[in-house]
Amino acid sequence: MRVKILDQELELANHPAAIEALFSMIDEKLKDTGYALSSLIVDGVAIDTDYALYLSQRITEIQEIKVEVKSLRRLMVETMQTAVEYLERAQPEVERLGNDFYQGPTEDTWNKFSQLLEGLEWLLEAGTVIESFHPEQQTATRWGAQFKEKIKLLRDAMENSDHVLLGDLLQYEISPLFTALDEEIRKLLSTEGSNPSVIN
Repeated sequence: MRVKILDQELELANHPAAIEALFSMIDEKLKDTGYALSSLIVDGVAIDTDYALYLSQRITEIQEIKVEVKSLRRLMVETMQTAVEYLERAQPEVERLGNDFYQGPTEDTWNKFSQLLEGLEWLLEAGTVIESFHPEQQTATRWGAQFKEKIKLLRDAMENSDHVLLGDLLQYEISPLFTALDEEIRKLLSTEGSNPSVIN
């Protein structure tokens, strides 16, 4: 199979062992370039998650893999934009969820709570990406510590089935944290937006 990456073309065997070799090669080629893997185009189909699984299921028949890249800075800006969109949607949900816990949680409440915990974990990861470009801000370090603490408090309250505490944490801890984080990321985005190099 042909592999195209950064204007180069290479050949790899259509063998399961080639999958690990492919990702090692991608890491090597992108090292110190300022670019990161954004997706793979496998025989014309764009894949942006579960690369290894997709490849392993089709390894014997793949003809061509095109490695799509984005600048790390562009990736950071997109991560911040996604975080702002998530926070906008999540904010009213967090308040409703808090009220649901006060009134007695239903199965739907627990499902939404589980999604919220996943969202908090994702925000932690997003913070790491943001911090790599703005270490002077220490935004992610500070938010990361707070998010870890809040996630632990939420999990403890959940394990103790303390519905009132869950409601309190959502209303008085998570909601204000989301608002403050939203404002801080928007400030960073407005700074990046005035820098034409972020689009590259």
